[in-house]
Amino acid sequence: MQAMIITAYKDYNALVRVVRALSAHALCLVHVDARSAITSQQVAALDGMPNVRAIRRFRVNWGSIDHLRALLALCRMALEDERVTYLHLMSAQDFPLLPAQDFLSRFEGETRIFMQMLRTADDPELTHRYAHYHFMHWLNYRDPSEWAQNWVGRIDRWQDALHIHRKISLPYKGLVWMSMPRDAAQYALCAKPSRKLLRKLALTYIPEEFFFQNVFPGTPFESRIVDAQLHFSIWDQPERGLPAVLDLGDLERMDASGCAFARKVEAGSPLFDVLLTRWES
Repeated sequence: MQAMIITAYKDYNALVRVVRALSAHALCLVHVDARSAITSQQVAALDGMPNVRAIRRFRVNWGSIDHLRALLALCRMALEDERVTYLHLMSAQDFPLLPAQDFLSRFEGETRIFMQMLRTADDPELTHRYAHYHFMHWLNYRDPSEWAQNWVGRIDRWQDALHIHRKISLPYKGLVWMSMPRDAAQYALCAKPSRKLLRKLALTYIPEEFFFQNVFPGTPFESRIVDAQLHFSIWDQPERGLPAVLDLGDLERMDASGCAFARKVEAGSPLFDVLLTRWES
C-alpha cells in the first residue's frame, strides 16, 4: 500500500474532495494546521473516513520547523501500518496526474527516493538560511506589520554585528515534496544522525528544504536517490502565484513533464475536475 502524506491549512470542503478521491486507492495521512479555520470537529470527521487518519497538532508559521515536524509525524503514523511500502509527501493543493492504477503501478516495488537535489554552494545566498538563527516558529516572518518586520530585521542585524555564524553544514537543498520507500522513511525518522540534524534545523529558515536532502547522502540510501522533482509546478509566472495556480492551459505541459503530481491545483477548478476524472478512470 502507498501512503499520501498531506499537509493542509485551508478550505475544508476542497480538502474533503481531495482526500476522498485519494483514499479510495491509498492510505491518506493528513495534518491540518492548528492555526487554520478548519475545526477540530472537521478534522475528526476526516479521521473517521475510511483509509484516512487526520490530526490537528502543530501551529505552522510559514517556513518554520513545525511544518517539517507535521510531515514527520504523518510519516510516523504511516509506518505504524505495516501494509505501507511507499510514501508520497504532498500538499492539499497537489493532485496526481495519472489514473490511480497507473500511479500505483509506477511506484509498486520501487526502492528509490525521488527528490530535488540542489547544491547550496551554487547559490551563496542560501547560506543566510542556516548561518543565522531564525525564529520563525515564534515570529511570523510573513506578518506584514511594522512590529513583526522590525523584529525580523533587528535579529538579522544583531547577528551580523556580533559576527554570529552557526557551525552547520548543509550541502544540499530542495523542495520537501518528495517520494520515498518505507525503509528510507524509517531511517529519516529514527536514525541518530537524522534526529541530530532535525534538532540543528529547528532554528533554520525553511528547514523542510534541507532535511531529507541532507539525511540520505553519505548513507547506503545515497545510491538510491534520483534527483527528480515529481511535482509539476511553474515558478516563472509570479503573477499567477508562487508556484503558479495551474489551469487547463497547463495540462499539455504537465502531461509531457513525466511528473506524477500537479502542484498547485484548486479543488473545484476545471483542471481539478479533469484530473479527478482521470484518477478515477
